[in-house]
Parts: sequence; structure tokens; C-alpha cells
Amino acid sequence: MRKQSRVVWFVMLILVLSLVASACTSGGGNGGNTEPEGQNNAGQASNAPSPEASEEAPADDGAPPVQDLGGYKFVVADNNPNRWFPQEGSSDLANAIIDRIKWVEETYNVKIELRKHSEEEFSNAVLAGDKYADIIIAPTWELGRHINGKRLADMSKIPNLKLDNAYWKEYNTSNLLTYDNRTFGVAAPFANQGDEVWVLAFNKSIIDELGLENPYDLVKNKQWTFEKMLEMEQAAKRDLNGDGVMDSNDRYGLATGHDWDIGVALYLASGNKIIDIADDGKMTYAVNTPEAFETIEMIKKLAKPGDTFFPKKEGEDMDAYVKAFVEGKALFLAYSRGRGVIDPIYEMESDFGFVPMPMGNNTDNYLSWVSHDAPSMAVPVTNKELDKTGLILEALAWKAQEEEQIRMDEIAFTQLRDEESLDVLMELKNYGVSDMAFIGQQMQGNVHSGLALIPDVGFYNQNLEPASKVAEIEEAVNIGLEELALRLKGEFVEPSPKPEEEKKE
Repeated sequence: MRKQSRVVWFVMLILVLSLVASACTSGGGNGGNTEPEGQNNAGQASNAPSPEASEEAPADDGAPPVQDLGGYKFVVADNNPNRWFPQEGSSDLANAIIDRIKWVEETYNVKIELRKHSEEEFSNAVLAGDKYADIIIAPTWELGRHINGKRLADMSKIPNLKLDNAYWKEYNTSNLLTYDNRTFGVAAPFANQGDEVWVLAFNKSIIDELGLENPYDLVKNKQWTFEKMLEMEQAAKRDLNGDGVMDSNDRYGLATGHDWDIGVALYLASGNKIIDIADDGKMTYAVNTPEAFETIEMIKKLAKPGDTFFPKKEGEDMDAYVKAFVEGKALFLAYSRGRGVIDPIYEMESDFGFVPMPMGNNTDNYLSWVSHDAPSMAVPVTNKELDKTGLILEALAWKAQEEEQIRMDEIAFTQLRDEESLDVLMELKNYGVSDMAFIGQQMQGNVHSGLALIPDVGFYNQNLEPASKVAEIEEAVNIGLEELALRLKGEFVEPSPKPEEEKKE
């Protein structure tokens, strides 16, 4: 018994000494602060962590600082669930997205939830002062309406969000949604706009048949121009059935995913602007120069229905253009690769490739329109947890960096026919261009008129003369741009209704 007593006392002594040692090394008395193994505490001063979020030192790999966000529900309003919760095992990219969401949720103790986005529900929620979501992802053009309704927070002022980091900047080359030092929305690594940058598919069989120059060589040698494209389009024209009539049964130079868009895509590829923004923010209508008029006249030649451009039958949908390319009735197909519009080409029998939009008369570089249908991310003004939102967005963006290569590898494996096309697609984000007109058209009617002139004169009514049509609307558009500037700054005051309008109400 005595021997057992000594053993018991000895064990108790060891336990006491262990407790004392633990107390001495517990970080200045914060014994309740637990951290993952291996976490560096050197930057943690004597300030106690807030009850909401416990901040830890940033990781050596550049990840955002880890904080315990206490199970915060981060609500995303987006109509594309595959951006957030794709089917596990459906692809390597899907698995990477799932891993990213899981990593953010576990690392920051947050729950990411998805709701369908509704423009009407968003508007009503903001009007009532209610939370709608922490972020929304919507077509870029839609954000113009939300800017008009003062529904969006200035993302440049969100705590913890570092839009100057490379993994943000490389996706925001056009800066379309920034004005007067305010950022209303951005592209994001996890809401990629790459598939919505316009590109030009070409039919290799027709190139070989006609002995035309290799488009890849033309691009590489900076010889891929409007003039060269027109030359190739004209060479491609064929009365395939030999009936002496050029119609939808025959072959042409160009088709597109949407005929309203082809004019503006070519116009922006020329290097000309629709709205010019001075350093002081003053906006002026820029479709009034000799270069702009020359470009519109060239667009008429490049996209002349029944001549260089495939003429779909009256009443046919836009997919008739894509079908024409698949069936070898057009040498080129111009459109973005997103939303499935041109997906049929990936199954076509003839070989094809991709090149950027050609250079026009006011640029030395390739410029491809980032479609106004591209997804953009914004933060509702009723989001009261901006510090948490900024941190979560930063974590999502940082972790998403590894997904770009996976995405491009999958595109190469499932959609492309050669390495040159992959090289072109990898470069597209460096060619991306847009114009304030695509936001302004949703905010001010005269600005819409200024934009619509390009497809109207360039495609639908090619008998019209651009200089005279611009002269008809230029003054009204510039007045509209003055109003647009005030709307973008949040300074526009809606005019009071006239007495006769009040009586009608």
C-alpha cells in the first residue's frame, strides 16, 4: 500500500508540474484561444479577439488572414448553380470548385448559400431596406439598372477586399464598371468572363480548299486586319447549288451568334470608342470622327447580308447563323463562347480553329469585345456585413487561382481541335475591351440611341450614311451623357412631374 501511495503522489506531482508549464506557455494568459497546429501567432498582440471573429496571421502562401466568422451565412444570388455547387465528379473543374467552397467554409467558419437571382426581388428588397444577398452575379448590362436604382455598394471601399491583387486585376482589364473612383461591379476568378470575350471561328476546310493564308500566321505576324478578313470573306462566296441565286443555300464569308451584336463587336475591334471618357470624367459621344465613319462603312462590307454575310431566312432564329457555319456555309463565325450559343460547332465534321477579332483602323493591337452578357459581380447596398463579405470574396478569389488552368485544359480536351486555338483563348483576356455605352444604355435613353446607331447603320439599314445619322442625334446623346455622369455619381435628381402628368395620375 505504501508503495502504491508513493506512485500516486508521484503521478499527481507530474500532473501539477504539467499544468504549471502549460499556464506559463499559453500566450500571456489567453489560454482559451485555440488555433490550428502550426499557425504562427507572432503577429497577435495583446488585444483580445472580438466575439464575432478571431483573426489569425496570414498564411505564408499569400492566403487572406484566417478569421473565425462564427458560422456566418454568406448568401450568393446567382442563376448559375454550377459556379458554386456543381455535380461532384462531373469534371476536374467541378471538383476544384467544390474543394474551394469547402475550403472557404471550413477555414473561415462560414456557410455559403445560393439563391436564384431575380432583378425584381432585388429591387424590392433594397427599396424595403432588407438584405437580399451578400453578393449578386448578373449579366453586365443588368448592373446598369442597379446603378440607376442606387442598389450597389462601392466595391473599392469594402474592407478586406484587395482588388489590386493580381488574381483580381487580370480579370478586370476593361474596368467597365468603374467611374469617378467608384467600382460598381467586377469580374471575378470564380465568375469568369473569359467565355464571353468575342472570338472568331474559322473553317479550316474552306481555308485549304481556297488556298487562303493561315489565319494563325496572320495573327502572329500582326497582319490579321479588317482588310484581310474582307479579302478572305469575298473569296469564300460560292453559289453552292449552282442555281444562279445567292441565298441561304449558298456559302458566305461571315455568320454570327447574334446580328445586332456583330456591328458593335467589329466597331470595338477597330479601336474606336462609342463614349470617350476624359480624365475629369466628362463623357462625349465619340462616333463622330472620320475613323469611326470609315469603320462603320467597313462593317457594312464585312457584314453585308446576301453578299459577304450569311442571309438567314425571315423568321428564323439566330441559331440559323451557327447552323450555317456548322454546315460549311460560312467561312467565319463571330461570337462569344459562353451560354452555349455556338456549342454545335464542337461537333461539326469540318475542322475549325479560333482567332481573335481582326484589327481595325484605329489600333495596333487585337481587341475583342467582352460581351454585355458577361457575368459581373456586385455587392448590394443593403449588405451590412461588408467586412465579412470582403474577406470571404478575397478567400474565394485567392483559392480560385488554381482553377483557370484546369478550366482551360478541359476546354482544350472537349472543345478545341489544335494547340493554336488554345493559345488564342489563353490570350483573349488581354484583348478584352468594352465601352461605357453598354452600361449607359440601361440608364439613359439617348445613350441607348447613340449605341444603337452602330448596328442600325452598320447592319440593318446599310443604305444609311453614318455621318448624317450621327449628326441627327449627337447633341441629344451628349446631353444624355451629362445626365449619365450624374447618375453614375448618384447625384441625379429626378425632375418633378409636370402638372398635367399629376392630373393623369
